[in-house]
Amino acid sequence: MMNKTLFIPLIFIINIAFTIPRYAVENGASCNLCHVNPTGGGLRNDYGNTLFALDELPMRTSESLEKEPWDGFVNEYFQMGGDLRVQSYVTENIDDGEYRFPIFPMQADIYGYFTPSDNLSLFTRINLSGTMPNEFWLLIADFPADGWLKVGRSVPDFGLKLDDHTAYIRGGSIRATHGLVKEGLFFTPDKMPSLLEFGFKPANGLRLTAGVSNRFISSGDQSYGFNDQLTDKTFTAKASYIKSYFEIVHTNLMISYLTESVVDAYALSGGLSAGPLSWTFELSQADNWITETESSLALYHELAYTLKQGIDLIGKYEFFDPDQDISNGSVQRFTAGIEIFPRYGLQYIIQTRLIQLENLNADDPSAEFLFQLHYWF
Repeated sequence: MMNKTLFIPLIFIINIAFTIPRYAVENGASCNLCHVNPTGGGLRNDYGNTLFALDELPMRTSESLEKEPWDGFVNEYFQMGGDLRVQSYVTENIDDGEYRFPIFPMQADIYGYFTPSDNLSLFTRINLSGTMPNEFWLLIADFPADGWLKVGRSVPDFGLKLDDHTAYIRGGSIRATHGLVKEGLFFTPDKMPSLLEFGFKPANGLRLTAGVSNRFISSGDQSYGFNDQLTDKTFTAKASYIKSYFEIVHTNLMISYLTESVVDAYALSGGLSAGPLSWTFELSQADNWITETESSLALYHELAYTLKQGIDLIGKYEFFDPDQDISNGSVQRFTAGIEIFPRYGLQYIIQTRLIQLENLNADDPSAEFLFQLHYWF
């Protein structure tokens, strides 16, 4: 039975300091400029909440608000946050012409960030729906060269940590693979391994991170790895270099490596911004992942133009080939849209996406029209 799908996420209510790498590129900084997580993503810190999201991001700044928004800080030791997401899509069945219209929750998370003393913090993310693993870690940040140590359960630091898990460089399309064995890499939202990770800045603009975690690629088991040998673990390393020119041109270049058993993955990612225009990119390769003889390739390009504060025009190009050695099929996706931040804590996203299939015995799927509403505090 053939379906024509208009994919329309209607409500995205988010507290997460949206993991959008282009903001780091535009500010000539790393992602922890706005996030409590030193590798980016998740809950925002004081700067991300009270300055960037309040006065630098939205159309309506704090001066036009009658009541200052709550920043999530209960007191000087404890910060709260939330991440709620409800999704809907419309499906037209070609056989009977009827539309399907399911509405279902995508995410319901509560965040807590406890800082009992200087350079010591405890973070937790609790998934209220029970469908995704919880995240928690202890952060010790009193080492030389702005060094830190993170231990707990989290996503390993590799490549661009995008907010969209359907990007091919992350988890891709988990269900609609259009005839491919996989349609994206292995960073699916259900993977949250226990890990030990550390990082430091040996020189101005240079940051190095490395970590070891329980395996999460070759095994879906989210246990604590009591029976694992050292060779079963996942090892990651990442180097990033940030450089600004004339205070308006910012560059960011990152090299990432991951190995787990026979799987080896590499990523070259980064971005460039000049005034209102920014470009972020990633090229990722995963060897021996789908099978022990295949090498998969994923590409991501995003071009953003700030029309005015609070309004961004977005264009994306993505590509995924599960096996570069043979012509057994690949997929590419084109995205165009607009993102609007009318006020603190509110974001509208309107996009259209077009998918093209190569060397597959299937027709190209219908265009996807998306609308997203984000709210965060």
